[in-house]
Amino acid sequence: MKRVFSKLLLSILQWSIWPSKRIRPFMAKLAGVDVDLEWSHIGENVIFDSMHPEKIHIAKCTAITMGCKILTHYLDAKQKDISHYTTGDVYIGERVFLGANTIICAPVSIGHDSIIGAGSVVLKDIPPCEVWGGVPARFLRKREVYFKSDVDSLK
Repeated sequence: MKRVFSKLLLSILQWSIWPSKRIRPFMAKLAGVDVDLEWSHIGENVIFDSMHPEKIHIAKCTAITMGCKILTHYLDAKQKDISHYTTGDVYIGERVFLGANTIICAPVSIGHDSIIGAGSVVLKDIPPCEVWGGVPARFLRKREVYFKSDVDSLK
């Protein structure tokens, strides 16, 4: 029964009528996604893997823009049959920005303060404070991150 409720919530979550900063993150949390509700943004048509939503971990201040897909299972090509799937956890750090239509394939970890370009396919771990993009996603550049406490100390 819980799985049916989770699938229903995850499909309703995609509708454009819900506010992206309050209702969608809350609905994702109810559906089983481990999302920190502090300033989380989930855009329209974001699809969370409904097989294992509990394996998706999203930290605070993260923006997941429209059309992103986050998968927690994938076909294991090393097996002889095509019915064998492998699952893994997806960790998205604090202050991460996922561009529109990004696809994240498990198991990966995206470090804090990273940016993923629109239309990218993430297949491996991304270190903190980096910009990645492309198919498959590759390193583009490092980024400098300034927090309010850092700016105040510069004055």
